[in-house]
Amino acid sequence: MMDNGRVDMPDEEYNQYVRRFRSIFAADEGLPTYYIPGNHDVGLGDSSPSYRFSEHALERYLSNFGPLNQRISIANHTVLLIDAPGLVDEDRERAAMGMSYVQWSESHPDRTIAFVRSFAEKHAAERIFYHRPLSDADPSEGARPILFTHVPLFRPDGTSCGPLRERGTIRQGSGLGYQNLLSPQASQFLLQSIRPAVIFSGDDHDYCEYVHTLPSTDTKRPSPPASIPEITVKSFSMAMGIRRPGYQLLSLIPPSPSSTAQTFAHTPCLLPDQLGIYLSVYVPLLVLTLALLLLSNVWRTCTRHSSPSTRTSEWTSLGPDDATEPDYDLPPPSAWRSKEFPRPGRSCTCTLPLGGRRRKLTFSSASLMAGIVSFLWTGDRTRNEEARKRIGTLKGLAFDVRDVAWAPVALFVGIAWWVW
Repeated sequence: MMDNGRVDMPDEEYNQYVRRFRSIFAADEGLPTYYIPGNHDVGLGDSSPSYRFSEHALERYLSNFGPLNQRISIANHTVLLIDAPGLVDEDRERAAMGMSYVQWSESHPDRTIAFVRSFAEKHAAERIFYHRPLSDADPSEGARPILFTHVPLFRPDGTSCGPLRERGTIRQGSGLGYQNLLSPQASQFLLQSIRPAVIFSGDDHDYCEYVHTLPSTDTKRPSPPASIPEITVKSFSMAMGIRRPGYQLLSLIPPSPSSTAQTFAHTPCLLPDQLGIYLSVYVPLLVLTLALLLLSNVWRTCTRHSSPSTRTSEWTSLGPDDATEPDYDLPPPSAWRSKEFPRPGRSCTCTLPLGGRRRKLTFSSASLMAGIVSFLWTGDRTRNEEARKRIGTLKGLAFDVRDVAWAPVALFVGIAWWVW
């Protein structure tokens, strides 16, 4: 859930990350929510002096997100959530000590391998009690559990992930705090013990579809190998090396004893290609805006130096002797509006006590708003126009970019601050 949940940090900083996570993925209080641990939540393997894992990472996860391994029932389906990072560490220790999975589970009854074996024994007993066949080719998929694991199960290198994957495949590899796939032995242990109807995994950030094949173990009644699909779910974040983030929608309906129809369905839900929107929409609009502003300033600069004589005569055509000449561009005095009959418009009147007397103040809403918008957008218009006549193309372009950009930038910063 949290990218740095395993990092050594103060409790207050960790709690702040938890609050942010819950604010992003907010849900109704009455809606059950289940989590599975990832390697960035509880760690995996040993840390290094330069990148230390917190000794309290596991404790913090348990107190905020619940148990590491869970068995839950939803719509009469059994859903298993396992601690995959813990299983990786367990499997390494088990192999180093040369112990079998049975021996390891008996000596470590509170860890993931023991949890899986305990489920397998109880599930087999339940199937016998309810007279369900133990065949691998059981058509009633509602009786088979659904497995959730953070680390995907093993598959051969170079295996295709299907058409919805953006690039590459999932290959085995490990390093500081991660392992791309479970080991072949751990994967077979899960498949044979749980025999899930479908597997959902994560960790890789990109989408992947793969079908595991589980040979039949029933020698008395041989059956075809069981096919177990695994879906590696996409990351919900665009910052994980993918263009289109997403999530997986799983739908469950209660299985019917008289029907062998599949009782679950799932589909990937892709989010918009935000980087593509930036590159195909925002960047072209930005280039077009800059080009128009540049052409506007080039035109202003060229016309400023084109005909100075004409502009000089325009300003010197009037003199003191013309002060008494009527201006035929103005309306006659008879058409002027008297102060007793102001222009109609919305206004706001308020009475305030000033200097011991009550004063009435009247504000025109239209003129007030126009003045505020004009000042915020252009400042002192007369001063700006006079200054722009004397500046060059590049400086004018810089001023225009400032005037155009401040509104969308302020909007973007406000939205980002509100989301954060």
